[in-house]
Amino acid sequence: MSTVADPAELGSNRAYEAARLRWASQGDAERLARLWREACADEASGDDVPDTTETMQGWLEHGGALVLEDAQGRALCGLRWRWAGSGSGWRVDPIATLPEARGQGFGRWLMTKVEALAIKRNVQSLSLTLPRAQEALLPYYQRLGYREVGRDGAGVELHKRVGGTWQRQPSTAP
Repeated sequence: MSTVADPAELGSNRAYEAARLRWASQGDAERLARLWREACADEASGDDVPDTTETMQGWLEHGGALVLEDAQGRALCGLRWRWAGSGSGWRVDPIATLPEARGQGFGRWLMTKVEALAIKRNVQSLSLTLPRAQEALLPYYQRLGYREVGRDGAGVELHKRVGGTWQRQPSTAP
């Protein structure tokens, strides 16, 4: 018997009642690696290296991840991030959502949480590389506020300014 909720139920408010959003820990690395492999299996090309537990441990060690689980504890959707090389922002990986859980707003929910955390931690920007196999998702990320800043063989580079010192306003009180 499958532990995944009926897709018809995922479209109802019951999906949100049954879902649990939480910050991932190192103990979740294997489960999250499996989520990324399952969520991206239909988009992978022969050149892609599947996510491993070690890959996920690196994301968790140098950044973090959010996971949305169903009532049975199965990961439905995840979002991971880590510090970008420039030090002023985070590199976000494309949202990983199981095929049967797509279209329910889960990815937007996770992205909103990560953006709020970035603002709280005074992170200036988020960047994301949308692989060529996922370029059909470009309008989705544009609706989330990401702007295209370049293209190369790996895919489309996207950027979003979310926080930083530009948010702080000097006091004008006498």
